[in-house]
Amino acid sequence: MPVSDSASEQTLNADSRDNVGLYMVLGVTQDSTATEIKRAYRRLALQYHPDRNPGAGGEFVRIQYAYDVLSDERKRRIYDRYGEIGVQMAGRMGGELLDPQVTNLLSLFALISAVVSCLFIAFFALLAKRVDHMVEWSYKIVFIPLWIVDIAMVAGVVFVALARMQYSGTSGEDDDEENSNGNDIDDGCDDDEEECNVASDGICDAGYQGSFGSTAGRRSGTCRSSDVTRPSYSSAESTVNSAEVSGTRPATDSTPLLSSATQGRHQGHRRRSRRSHLRTLKKLVESQLQVLAKAAPTAYILLLVAFQIMLVLRLDGDVQWSIWRVAAPWLCIEGIHFVLLTLQFIAMVLQTGERQAAALAEGRRGYLGLSVKRVAGIAVSNYWWLAIRLSQALMIICKVNRDTNVNWFLVFVPLYVPLVWMAVALYFLPQQLRAMGDAELMQNERAIVFVCVAAFCVVSSFAYSFLALLIWKLSLPAAVRMVLVLIPVFVALGIVCCCCSCISFCLAYGMHATLDDEQAAQSEDAHRVRVRAPVPANRRINVAQPQ
Repeated sequence: MPVSDSASEQTLNADSRDNVGLYMVLGVTQDSTATEIKRAYRRLALQYHPDRNPGAGGEFVRIQYAYDVLSDERKRRIYDRYGEIGVQMAGRMGGELLDPQVTNLLSLFALISAVVSCLFIAFFALLAKRVDHMVEWSYKIVFIPLWIVDIAMVAGVVFVALARMQYSGTSGEDDDEENSNGNDIDDGCDDDEEECNVASDGICDAGYQGSFGSTAGRRSGTCRSSDVTRPSYSSAESTVNSAEVSGTRPATDSTPLLSSATQGRHQGHRRRSRRSHLRTLKKLVESQLQVLAKAAPTAYILLLVAFQIMLVLRLDGDVQWSIWRVAAPWLCIEGIHFVLLTLQFIAMVLQTGERQAAALAEGRRGYLGLSVKRVAGIAVSNYWWLAIRLSQALMIICKVNRDTNVNWFLVFVPLYVPLVWMAVALYFLPQQLRAMGDAELMQNERAIVFVCVAAFCVVSSFAYSFLALLIWKLSLPAAVRMVLVLIPVFVALGIVCCCCSCISFCLAYGMHATLDDEQAAQSEDAHRVRVRAPVPANRRINVAQPQ
């Protein structure tokens, strides 16, 4: 049962971190379901409604507020963890960072990133000691941090696969239940009317133009001779046909008009049919792309593990394979990525062709459709990074396998292209922001450009300083130690580890401190409102006591 007026006042002024008060208002427990909360709210709302109980207006407002919080899943999670102060802050901040699910996921991701950064630091430290011959360990020991990462990734893949199988099994049972109840009815036609040419245009697959005579024919999308009603010719058209048979032509000019109208109908049908075929082909490509995209991460991880195993065996001298054979798993990874990008490229081209067909069907001649320049732009945007990675891998393999005697500085030429690319993109970034026409972006143009330039300078300084030191080490092995070469890597991974650790700690514990400060500030403000300043003595009203 809800609390009384005095108890309600105490509840309103209670600790804002209390996460059971709203449940007490509705007379339910914290483990109550949404149905139980809704049932309790309806019962109390009818009991304390101002029309029935005029003196319980404040109690009704409190009941309404409690139901508004507990009926929303996100607000209920925030209230269960942080209390009413969390709900109030969520209303001002948006609530995403106060949602326990979001904060837990972000904290877990940050923690995993910090642990992975530490493992990579350990790996590069062991690798530097081994390359500098400070220790004579086997490379199997040096790669232990990477083996830990590989085991974690394989476990994650297995967990995701099992979760998908369980979800697909549950959804399959639900679909079977819906089908048994008769809720799933297939009308034989897609949602878009243009997808069903038979129902929209009344045209059979054989190319005969007519109309369906029965509703069943329209629903099934089939064309039968009994369902087709031949089009009736008008009097003018029948006159034209009879004149053509007899060899005489009437003195009317309706024949060209009828011919152009018929040609227009056929041309419109051809455009709709072309658009329908493009849409069907695009859906087929997108479905294949989705299937391959789901299986690609598993293939990437397995091929990466295979590449590491083959590389360790080759470095330890257990096998005498060529570098091409060792790098085969990595090349397979790039091949799978090439297939994904190709399917994506075909889908984008088909989408552009579909839009062009729709523009032509609607009579919009100014639409910029498929062209060589447009297709080339789509291809460059899809394949440029793959081309850089693949060319760099091939040049390194040829150099290590001694298939070429090119200097190491020229071997890493493909990695210089992203630097130039990003510099050019930053140069044209202000123009792109102005072209968008967004007032907020234009107002913050300098800040956006400054952040992008700063990020570019930081990342490029770490990456290309490591590249320069690596080229120096490969060109003159005895001139520099591997530890010095890996200094930029150690600094970058250390920064990532520290940042991720701080983010994880703040998301796990910092929210409680923030909410405590907010609660203290609100309590102080409320105390200032309640405490009044004393009245001066000359303005006091003295009431004479009766004798």
